[in-house]
Amino acid sequence: MKKKQIKQINISLFLMDFFKTMCIFIITTLLAFLLIKVSFIRDNIFGIYILSVALVAVFTSGYVWGIFSSFLGIFSVNYFFTYPYFAFNFLLAGYPLTFLSMLMISSIISALTAKIKKQAIISATREKQAQSLHDITKQLLTTTGMDNIRSLALDYFSNFHHCSVIIYFGSPFEKKDYSTKVLLPEHTYVFQQSEELEAAQHCYLSAKAVGAGTAYNICAKATYLPIGTSSSVFGVIGLLLKNESDREPEKLGFLSIMTSQLILAIERQKLFEKQQKILVETEKEKMRSNLLRAVSHDLRTPLTCILFSATTHLENENTITKEESKKLLQDIMQDAQWLIHMVENLLAITRINNEKAVIKKQPEAIEEVVAQTIAKMKKRFPNCQIHASVPDEFIMIPMDATLIIQVLVNLLENAIRHSHSTEPISLTVIYTEQEAVFSIKDKGIGLKPEELPHIFEGVSTEKTGDSTRGLGIGLSICKAIISAHKGTISAENNIDGGATFRFSLPKERS
Repeated sequence: MKKKQIKQINISLFLMDFFKTMCIFIITTLLAFLLIKVSFIRDNIFGIYILSVALVAVFTSGYVWGIFSSFLGIFSVNYFFTYPYFAFNFLLAGYPLTFLSMLMISSIISALTAKIKKQAIISATREKQAQSLHDITKQLLTTTGMDNIRSLALDYFSNFHHCSVIIYFGSPFEKKDYSTKVLLPEHTYVFQQSEELEAAQHCYLSAKAVGAGTAYNICAKATYLPIGTSSSVFGVIGLLLKNESDREPEKLGFLSIMTSQLILAIERQKLFEKQQKILVETEKEKMRSNLLRAVSHDLRTPLTCILFSATTHLENENTITKEESKKLLQDIMQDAQWLIHMVENLLAITRINNEKAVIKKQPEAIEEVVAQTIAKMKKRFPNCQIHASVPDEFIMIPMDATLIIQVLVNLLENAIRHSHSTEPISLTVIYTEQEAVFSIKDKGIGLKPEELPHIFEGVSTEKTGDSTRGLGIGLSICKAIISAHKGTISAENNIDGGATFRFSLPKERS
């Protein structure tokens, strides 16, 4: 079927070129008769037919038709415009030389015109290739993500060559990671045939072009090119090219150039992913260091206080008064409660940073979360004053309630301990179409300007020996929890004094 179609195309092209040649020949002959009748100029007849030879070479596919038209022109001049008219006479004096001269000139013009035409076609093809190469290079330079690179490559290869394309990442036999773009449904079946898979696998293992149009044609209908270098192959790209001319060495060479741009994009993406991984590991290491520094700073003092109070009570059990004993025990209890709270924070940050852990969010009523937070704060700080304000409407927000209560407790405790104010603390919730915004505002001394840029990094700027005066790791835990909920958190000083901590929780599940 394929050979029959090619034969039909060749016959159609032949008939079209013959038709063009005869039309130009007839028009040239009529024009010659017109010139002779109008101006009685016979010496320019050869020039008119030489012009027709050039036109034939331009409008037909090859110089053969130009040579054919040159013979037609010579015979026409002899038949129509040489005495005796409308009869052939090859015995005229000087005619053989004239015949050869015209034939030579016509042939040279035809050959040069055909060559120029071919060069123009080649130049247009190369210009198109250069533009396509520029476009795909430009797109690949700005494209990130292996899926996006693969999709872009499929589109460019398919659109430029008007063919179906398959890209394997890894071994084609495994068929774990591949994508296709087919022009016809049956091409999907072609790519799945055993001959095609064997050709693709051979290309993957040998790092050489395999299939139709290559030196390694193993009964494959598609042409397979390696994506990689001779030492490292990332995958294979296969193309079901329609025309035999598309499999010429020059065309396959351009395919290799396009594939090389794809290789550069893949290597750049792998390097980017490696750099991102290094950055993540660096950030994790920085966080571990900050956590250890904060833990060593924040746990040392309460443990020392507990040890001191317990030692004092034991060594002076018979001499201290009942009030002094009660005071020592209360100090031990407060420091123990603070240590429990610190352990809860450590457990929370461990849960957030566990790569396998998943934040399980469920719709929770904002009023209930606020109420549980205040109840927990009242147990820990019986004399604290918290003014809560929530929307009148019943609002449900997706969240991990335990973790969000932990955030609110941390922020409220910081406001109680570090504001140095006895004024009530405001806990306000504002609800918008996209999110719920929680604000904790105090009327204390505010935050130091140098603390604001790094306040959520878990590094306390306080250099005192009292751990209860430092912010410790509480705020870094708050940021980690809110980030895990796809929300935002911030801190700022109020114009009228004090500080406000604000965080948001998105309305929709994420």
